Amino acid sequence: MRIEFTLKKDDFLTFQLFAASKSERIIKSRKNSRIRLPIVYFLLGLLLFVYADLVFALAFIGVGIIWYLLHPIFMKTRYIKHFKKYIDETYKNRFGKPVTLMFDGDYIITTDYLSDSKLKINEITEINEIKEYIYLMFSSGETLILPKERIGNLNELNNLLTSIASRLNINHTIDLNWQWK
Repeated sequence: MRIEFTLKKDDFLTFQLFAASKSERIIKSRKNSRIRLPIVYFLLGLLLFVYADLVFALAFIGVGIIWYLLHPIFMKTRYIKHFKKYIDETYKNRFGKPVTLMFDGDYIITTDYLSDSKLKINEITEINEIKEYIYLMFSSGETLILPKERIGNLNELNNLLTSIASRLNINHTIDLNWQWK
């Protein structure tokens, strides 16, 4: 089976955001950063309430509550901005260039403007599918991004990936409602 497509900046951005949303380290970091500052403001507010002025105490507690409520919005846009810069630095030469994947027996042969690669199918560790993309994750840490809208024979690809997942006994996660939060 042969697939040809091009990748855009948004394809890389969506993958980075997807990977971040599944990373336990990043999930933990985001939770901690959301909770730490409001706790400090709350404790300072309690100290001010006990030893000083009620108005300042309520102001500090209010700031803590506002931080807790607005932090997810702030972090969402901060991660997007960070990943856009990273993608511009790292992948800028790959935008709009044709990519060819050839599923050939036990290998996936990839060809792009720079090189040819031969990846072993049995090194796929995970297949993730979201609304617009399919991600093939390999044991080496490499990931193939497959944009569904630019793949002509998507049904054939889905059948092939389902058979690969069952043969290798790996996760084939389909989360069509995934979105960056």
